[in-house]
Amino acid sequence: MADADEDAIRAPENASTQPEVDLSDETQDFRFLNHLNFFADSSPGIPRRGEKDFEPNPTELQADVLSASRGAMHNALSYPRLHAPKARVIAFYAPDGYVPPAPTERATPKAGGEDGKSSDSTPKPTRPLPNSARISPDACVYVTNPKGQFFKTMGQADSSGRVWLLPEEALYLIERGSLDIRWPSSSGSVAGPGEGDLSVPMSLQAAYACFMGHGGLTLERYSVYTGLRRLGYALVRAPGWYDDIEKQDAEASDASDITPPKLHGPGLAGILGSLFNWIHDPRSTASTATGPIIGTGIHRHYMDVYRKLAIIPWYDPVTAPERHTSDTTPPFRVVFHIYKPSTPFKKSTPPTPDFRIAVVSTRDQTTIPTMTQLGAMLESTPLDPPRGEKMDRMMYMRLRHGYRNVVMAVVDQGVVSYLRIADSAFGKEKLYENKGGPQGHKRNRANQKPRKR
Repeated sequence: MADADEDAIRAPENASTQPEVDLSDETQDFRFLNHLNFFADSSPGIPRRGEKDFEPNPTELQADVLSASRGAMHNALSYPRLHAPKARVIAFYAPDGYVPPAPTERATPKAGGEDGKSSDSTPKPTRPLPNSARISPDACVYVTNPKGQFFKTMGQADSSGRVWLLPEEALYLIERGSLDIRWPSSSGSVAGPGEGDLSVPMSLQAAYACFMGHGGLTLERYSVYTGLRRLGYALVRAPGWYDDIEKQDAEASDASDITPPKLHGPGLAGILGSLFNWIHDPRSTASTATGPIIGTGIHRHYMDVYRKLAIIPWYDPVTAPERHTSDTTPPFRVVFHIYKPSTPFKKSTPPTPDFRIAVVSTRDQTTIPTMTQLGAMLESTPLDPPRGEKMDRMMYMRLRHGYRNVVMAVVDQGVVSYLRIADSAFGKEKLYENKGGPQGHKRNRANQKPRKR
């Protein structure tokens, strides 16, 4: 009898009643990678996954299986990444940042004279090439001959045609195998022509050591950058990238300079007019201070009653003052401007971003943000009211979009979660002014004509 009960317990259940098992949490069997010949030009089919051990046991068989799986994984990771000769892009590491190109000397014509020397022997001073405002001071890698589609949305070109990359851009390209970064020569930070083949290539480990932490780049920000880049989004640093932002004097405004207008009394005519409106105007809320909430006026519509009941002041995001980025507290600060793949993007004049992202690390920030921090972060973004025919029809979409919105990327040990925070105006959504038809099955049944018996 006990055997029958155990068989009933061990019997497989329906697929709908069985709990879902996340295979990524279990020990993977990488022995199927041995079927791939990484060092051959053949293109075999996709191998099949092996079986997994769900429970460790002290047997030599399982130890051998795990050892073979680890060896296959290390063999797959040790496969060298090769660059095609036609698509090979060589870049140079400039630890000192942007360096203007050397000015070219122009030969001055000699003027005829007794000694055959020019009348003006002093060379004219050449105007130094200014650092373009588009070149970030954090750019530390430059490409002399850019190729590929990535440079349409990445990099900043100088006057000599070199494209300078930020640390996150260079690290992303070298990680995916699209860029070959070389160490600088001993003579200086900028390599000369023809030194690409003679310089030493930079490894991926060295790239992480050089770029991570340079110019405010953290591992959490890089995780968000690479994840969105792989999805096709274009990312640009926002003004709130740096934590030590100083507010510009031109944008600073002193509230004490604003003098409020003088208020005068309403006078006798104003008092009589207020009394008349208090009696005859159902929209007036002056009578609610000494009497009932609805008041003693004449109400001819339900909307007038609802307006009388709206005695609590509501928040209007349009009237909220726009703050500077320095008023926010890191990490609750916009650090990335995101553009959809379908948005026409131009590096010289970037359009209005589709999303604004603030990166928050759970290692540094262990508590949820306060209302003051969220309000300052939202008010640091420009006003973006919901527009469009679809927004006008759908109330919940307007509330979800809000008048200001920021996407918070919360990074917890490498796992990124995106939370959208919007500054919505719930007080503007007057449900009693809904022009749509009546909803609900009870109303529909009441409007139906009675059946003839």
